[in-house]
Amino acid sequence: MNDFILIANPISGKEHARNVAEQAYTALTESGAQGQLTFTSASGDAKRFAQKAVSDGIRSVIACGGDGTLHEVVNGIATVPDVTLGVLPCGRGNDFAAAIGVPLKPEAAIATLLSGTPIRVDLGCCYNSSQPSTISSVGASSTRDSDNRQPTTDNYFTTIATCGYDTEVSRRAANGTPLFAGTASYAYAAVETLFYYEPPFVRLEGDFGVHEGPILLAATGITNRYGGGFQIIPNARIDDGLFDVCIIRPVSSLTVLRLMVTLFWGGHVSHPAVSMHQTRTLTIETDPPILLYADGEPMCETPATIEIIKHGLAVIAP
Repeated sequence: MNDFILIANPISGKEHARNVAEQAYTALTESGAQGQLTFTSASGDAKRFAQKAVSDGIRSVIACGGDGTLHEVVNGIATVPDVTLGVLPCGRGNDFAAAIGVPLKPEAAIATLLSGTPIRVDLGCCYNSSQPSTISSVGASSTRDSDNRQPTTDNYFTTIATCGYDTEVSRRAANGTPLFAGTASYAYAAVETLFYYEPPFVRLEGDFGVHEGPILLAATGITNRYGGGFQIIPNARIDDGLFDVCIIRPVSSLTVLRLMVTLFWGGHVSHPAVSMHQTRTLTIETDPPILLYADGEPMCETPATIEIIKHGLAVIAP
């Protein structure tokens, strides 16, 4: 690693991220690399810092924090070629880090930055279909050439886009729960959401055909898990150029609770209310319009299009 920027959210991991970032910075500079360490203080800082760095010619960008920090950094570098991402996981879910095999222990994660190998993984993008797309073709190849939180303009994602029940769960989990953290926070939000959730009527169209009707959820992803360990699409591969899609039709609240338990090992896929698909693109129409989340962050309202960019992101892996 030559010139780099390390972007850290100091409050991630119960404020543990600051120490991790400082340790990583010391290790990198002692190895001979030249770079800078910068801390975020507000939402949007990580994306802005990443954009400025790559515009100045830096091609190694490291994100230290949770999935939200990583999401911002990715959206700061996604349209710039030849940039390599490094990951120091310090958040609640760390689902992308798990997918590429980066260890949670800080010393091991730092060692990965020093001795790991860049690999290319797929990147997702999501935008409102009723508005002109602002998505740029990035990476090695793409399918086009091969609460009151508002939707962001950050169109790229690295894990799973959610529609329906799991979107509402993501929203509530992102706002925090009074008693739990990490995966337990997501599980708590999932149970809480059961009391008022109404399944939307959707039309989903992809390479698999058309699915139309009410749904509990539709999860469309590159990685196999969200919420810190729920394997909603257990067979997903991060570099095959395809989204895996899990559609669950409406079921009783008791059945939802039973399915949640099986999500830890992907046992839900055999349930009769569950169907699994693969696609390169997915269009989503709902009545009424609903908000989609990806990487646990608000993205855009339906009607929406989700596209995969094969090998669109370079990242350091063990």
